[in-house]
Amino acid sequence: MNRPRFSEETILSIAKTTLVNARTHETELNQYGITAAMLTQFDTDIQAAEALPDELQNRMVLRGYTQDKDGALDNCYLWGRQLRVRLETAFGKKSPEVKSFPSRQFKSALGSEKGMMPVLETLLLLADTYKETLANFGQTDAVLAQGAQCLTDLRAKDATQEVKKDEKRKATLERHQTFQGLYDTVNKINRVGRLVFTGNAVNLTLFTTKWPRSLSRVTVVQESEVPAPAEQPLAGEEG
Repeated sequence: MNRPRFSEETILSIAKTTLVNARTHETELNQYGITAAMLTQFDTDIQAAEALPDELQNRMVLRGYTQDKDGALDNCYLWGRQLRVRLETAFGKKSPEVKSFPSRQFKSALGSEKGMMPVLETLLLLADTYKETLANFGQTDAVLAQGAQCLTDLRAKDATQEVKKDEKRKATLERHQTFQGLYDTVNKINRVGRLVFTGNAVNLTLFTTKWPRSLSRVTVVQESEVPAPAEQPLAGEEG
């Protein structure tokens, strides 16, 4: 679902004004389905929209999980570099053992957790294959265990980040749906109000579309600056 046409601040402000106007003239609007129950639900929806965590908060939470994953990725890369140095020191840079190190894939995996996980599996296999020789060059059982833990941590943090990405997408969708619902309800009330108060200039003004003429989602136009439309749509049109 796309983002609503107007900023959340604009939608909330106009929704609150519309609710007050509708409750003031509830008796007249009731004949077209604008009931007390509907307005109570509208009020509840407005409060729910105000209580939603904002997009910045959601992004900051996700950024924290991304940083955790990036830290685990860096640890994997460091462990792999240390293994390569040990292989080179133990066997020589041009040895078959060193050539078995997947240098190109390892370098490419620096910025990719999806790429690093299978590469690190290969590196752990190499480290285990040559562990007796590498033990003389600082590769203890603890170092081997550390490499395995690096892979475990990367998988876990990557999985957590993916879950949080899905949660953020869901929260964003729900947020858009909530504000779109307020927008639609405002337009419904205003259409009925214009129908009911046709010929009553004072009350008709209350239900004249208040949406800014600009479709910007960040620019808020004062209602007094918005000219009344030449024609007042009764149904199937905005506001």
